[in-house]
Amino acid sequence: MSDAELRKAIRVLHERADDARNRGQDSDANEIERTIRTYQEEMTQRL
Repeated sequence: MSDAELRKAIRVLHERADDARNRGQDSDANEIERTIRTYQEEMTQRL
């Protein structure tokens, strides 16, 4: 995945996590946030 694709995926996943929390689906939001952290770690390793 390119840097631009990772940034876009992180942005979209943040929106999905927020939406899940707003709907009361905290476990789904937590899972999405774990994925976000994984992608952020990958971005950090690339720098």
